[in-house]
Amino acid sequence: MDRDYYRNIPLLYIYSIFIKRVSQPIIILYFLLNRLSFAQIGILAATTLVVQMTTDIYGGIFADTYGRKATLLLHSVFGAITMLFYFIGNSFPWFFLASIMYGIAGAFITGTRNSILYDTLIKLNRVVEFKKFNGRVLLYSHIINALVLLMIPVMYTFNVKLPFLFGIGFFLISFILALFFIEPQLEKKSERALPVYGTKIIEALREIKLNKKLIIAILLSMFTASFIFMGVGYIQPLLKISKLQVVYFGVVYALMSGLMGIGGLITHKLEKYFTQERLLILGLGGITISFLGFSFSVGVGIILAVLILKLSEGFNRIILEDEINKNIESKNRTTILSVTSLSKTLATSGLILIFGFISDLVGVQHMFNYALGLFFVIIIVTWILVNNIKRAKRREYGVN
Repeated sequence: MDRDYYRNIPLLYIYSIFIKRVSQPIIILYFLLNRLSFAQIGILAATTLVVQMTTDIYGGIFADTYGRKATLLLHSVFGAITMLFYFIGNSFPWFFLASIMYGIAGAFITGTRNSILYDTLIKLNRVVEFKKFNGRVLLYSHIINALVLLMIPVMYTFNVKLPFLFGIGFFLISFILALFFIEPQLEKKSERALPVYGTKIIEALREIKLNKKLIIAILLSMFTASFIFMGVGYIQPLLKISKLQVVYFGVVYALMSGLMGIGGLITHKLEKYFTQERLLILGLGGITISFLGFSFSVGVGIILAVLILKLSEGFNRIILEDEINKNIESKNRTTILSVTSLSKTLATSGLILIFGFISDLVGVQHMFNYALGLFFVIIIVTWILVNNIKRAKRREYGVN
């Protein structure tokens, strides 16, 4: 019977393809076309962020309590509603509602795919292959997404509403796919009452507190992801600085998506030759090279730095997701992954705020000098903490 769980893996590949927000390359243009100001666009972005921050953990608890399958279904529903509001809307109130729906949708996907994949591999006795399968999820979804991103601006030139209609169709397909997932039997309903939410949070935080390896993995995931996401937020201004014509932005975004998938896939190949620590060093090196490129390059050099950053994003994500999942008990898996996601969101928000002010003062490219300096400080402190924990472990077991 356990072999039946294998079907979750190809389903996860396909499901991940159809939950991408295909409107990404044209959404700002669409807002401007509907006479929104940049201040209103900023409010929409902040709304999605705040909603996701306040619902992230509860989305994880919902998945651990009522099932990953139900959670994936809800993500598809709220994703479709988001696209519907964009499709029928033509003013700020409609787009504000869409931003709320998208934030809620995000809460139901955070950690859920990782959880269902990891639990499936437990059933199949193939947990050691998590990097391989998780990397493939990332690769397949981003390669297809890259092709779609090339098409969306073309659709937009024919009809500005067409990309959102396309997005509705994608989320409806993902809903149908989610119906076919299977997962381990849940606890009895009497044990899954609403008060369990508070208990789940306490259990998750206690599990994190008692597992130093898990703490380190979460911290590294939080720091690397927040610096990457902050850097990604400056990609369009950086491409303008490189003097790339706007018409070619779609090509760069397609390459970014494909390289992120490739970055995730090669971790499985490289783990045959490198230890986990050395893989982490490679991932951190990619971020460093990218930020140096942002600071000092011109023209094509900036574009290459952008692509290296996305390659590093996929690489770091798979390594650290594997490290986090290895140190989690299944019953709290999605809750802990949601706590991790919340930490990333909070750290990213702080970095965007800090370096937004700095970039206004010194310019976008020079800002990355300060970002790189802070990145080094945080990584060095984390590395010292890791080594102290290792030394404490050796003393505990009487090893010099």
